[in-house]
Amino acid sequence: MLNADYIVLGEGEETMKDLVYHLESNLDVDDVKGIAYKKSDGTVKINERRELIKDIDSIPFPAWDLFPMDHYTLLRMPNIGSNERCMVMYSGRGCLFRCNFCYRMDKGFRPRSADSVIEEMRILKERYNISYIAFFDELLVSSVERVTEFCEKLIAANLNMKWDCNGRLNFAKKEMLELMKKAGCVFINYGIESMDEEALKRMNKSLTTSQIIKGIENTLAAGISPGYNIIFGNIGETDKSLQLGVDFLLKYDDHSQLRTIRPVTPYPGCPLYYYAIEQGLLKDVEDFYENKHVNSDLLAVNFTPLSDDEFYNCLRDANKALLNNYYDSLKKNAIETEENLYNKRDASFRGFRRT
Repeated sequence: MLNADYIVLGEGEETMKDLVYHLESNLDVDDVKGIAYKKSDGTVKINERRELIKDIDSIPFPAWDLFPMDHYTLLRMPNIGSNERCMVMYSGRGCLFRCNFCYRMDKGFRPRSADSVIEEMRILKERYNISYIAFFDELLVSSVERVTEFCEKLIAANLNMKWDCNGRLNFAKKEMLELMKKAGCVFINYGIESMDEEALKRMNKSLTTSQIIKGIENTLAAGISPGYNIIFGNIGETDKSLQLGVDFLLKYDDHSQLRTIRPVTPYPGCPLYYYAIEQGLLKDVEDFYENKHVNSDLLAVNFTPLSDDEFYNCLRDANKALLNNYYDSLKKNAIETEENLYNKRDASFRGFRRT
């Protein structure tokens, strides 16, 4: 038990201010929207949810000065230089898609304005020498129009910063990706999930395998590294579904980031969670957290026709192939670096054990 006094439900910016005000003023917290707490008699009270912040540009920038920035800027992301400083940012909140394995705390998608995002980037560069921005929000690439506006304004701002983001492969058009590359994008993390056409339909991914392949090829052609997220074990998937994903990764992976395949997890709140309860595979939230979800790389619920042993055997062999492929690439690159060092007297070499 965490013995928390209060729990903030959903967005915390307005709720935290309201809660602190009530506590400091010795006021009853019954009317503080967006919290849950245990009353003096031991019962749990869940207050009315707070409305979402409509204009997220109105939220002040983080108080970076209160944190050890020299520590946080050491975050390593794909295609970042060893001497570069990185910081996390958000360009918006939410996602309009409805994959069956993904839970949404809040409905809808609320983007920040391009001007607000670029201003935050400018401040981070000037105050903390940040040269790489990692956009951690669910979906920066929410439309071609939004990305185009952002990239054009970012290029005009002349910040010359690298960045990465999360994207959707149905939006991965050649012209947009070339503009993203020009604006400094070096990595786009994509939710692929499966290369089984029927599995994509069942998980409500709103993608086809042809869109995935074309989008990845466009991304690579633009000089941007793609991030490949594939999961296994959604409703009806088989060992053949898994092999399709492995074959795809082995063909297209540019080795900018180690990728393995994990089992799908029916987190409470997502459609797959309620399906598991309907099918008698899961009892409730307590069953999920106390008994089923013990590790993100292990099965929580098996939705496939495979036995648990068969499932793990397939996943073990799949990830063994992916791990061998990735580390073989690292070994090859290390040997080439060593040859350049001694054969070509490469004076830029800074050691094999650098971060």
